Amino acid sequence: MRTMIVRAALAVAVAALVATTAPAKPYAQLSSTETQPAGAAPKAVTLNSTDSAKGITNTNGVVKLPEAGTYFVIAAGQVGSTNPAGKGTVRLWMRQNGKDVDNSNTVQKIEPGGFTAVLVCQGVVEAKADDKIELMISSGQSDQGLGLIVKKPAGEPVIPSMIFTAFKVGDTGYAQLSSTETQAADGAPHGITLNSTDAAKGIENAKGIVTLKEPGVYFVIAAGQVGATAQDGKGSVKLWMKQNGKDVDNSNTEQTVTEGYTAVLVCQGVVEAKGGDKLELIESATGKGVGMVASKPAGEPVVPSMIFTAFKVGDTGYAQLSSTETQGAADAPKPVTLNSTDAAKGIENAKGVVTVKDAGAYFVIAAGQVGASSPEGKGSVKLWARQNGKDVDNSNTEQTVTPGFTAVLVCQGIVEAKAGDKVELAQSATGKGVGLVMSKPGGEPVIPSMIFSAFRID
Repeated sequence: MRTMIVRAALAVAVAALVATTAPAKPYAQLSSTETQPAGAAPKAVTLNSTDSAKGITNTNGVVKLPEAGTYFVIAAGQVGSTNPAGKGTVRLWMRQNGKDVDNSNTVQKIEPGGFTAVLVCQGVVEAKADDKIELMISSGQSDQGLGLIVKKPAGEPVIPSMIFTAFKVGDTGYAQLSSTETQAADGAPHGITLNSTDAAKGIENAKGIVTLKEPGVYFVIAAGQVGATAQDGKGSVKLWMKQNGKDVDNSNTEQTVTEGYTAVLVCQGVVEAKGGDKLELIESATGKGVGMVASKPAGEPVVPSMIFTAFKVGDTGYAQLSSTETQGAADAPKPVTLNSTDAAKGIENAKGVVTVKDAGAYFVIAAGQVGASSPEGKGSVKLWARQNGKDVDNSNTEQTVTPGFTAVLVCQGIVEAKAGDKVELAQSATGKGVGLVMSKPGGEPVIPSMIFSAFRID
């Protein structure tokens, strides 16, 4: 009997030792503090700052993945023009080992007058050891000063021209899906089709009905290319999620569309799921002739109408938080409140002060619904992260706002945290009457002023 007890105790001790010495999954948080003009010919994006990394290496924008496996990568480019009168489009996509990644292209229209926005490109990458990832940009107008721009607001973190995040995920449940079909929206909600399964394991796609085969916690992010589906299209497009046929609370987002305008609309969340649960993306519109638009630029990957990414995450440290309050911004930085905890384990929320219980590396992404908080509101909104009361370097992002205009402003990154560390969001504004705005469309989920997701990655 004693021998059995000793062996059992030894087995427990060995298991504990293995658990505590298991290598962390590779990750990297990279950025660029250089303005990078775009032209008609594709151009590689440089990344001159490695803000944090483990295993993944960066050689000025050539990102090497050290291990075979599946990686999530997300790029958020601050696009605009160095010419105040500059106008046109900027496109952003990925390459793997020097080859364009299919269905990874995204595009943002730049308006004259100092307009700026965040252009998001994301995906799950199946990689071999030492595979290399790069970002590419181009522009339809090479004489307008368009590209990735840097700003250095006083008393705030730098607004980098690019924020890039990559980390290894598990190989038991992931999917990279897209649509190469333009999908018009109208006043009635309807599902979005996903006609391309670019990569998947443990997740099935039936033209937009996404089945999670295993129970667990999943991160999902949808990036829709919104624009006019008719020549005189004008209005706004909304995007949200359903789980098992039911609208997911506080998941709705919205993008204003004017004639000739296009942008990426992001909707993301942490989903607690049972095996066999089904996810769908839903769109609707105000106005006419708008929706999700696909295009095929010559010599580049397709710009899909929708890029959808999902993967399983650990179930010990995650949170899905939001705010159902409009929060005006001003010149002075102001904390963002989060009055709703939609799902959480191992992470606590005290009205926007987010505390991680366990030490580790965490991915955090904030999607703020920016717009005018007063009828004449005009200016720009900035959004960044703080850790233990200190601004996180190179985390700032910015979106221009005009009267009647609304968009989603994304800020994302990896936080290396000790137990008890606190993460917050901060916002500020130039101009007046702008900030984070919420709304309650009839028959749809609330459009929160902020959607915040976090989960442990190591």
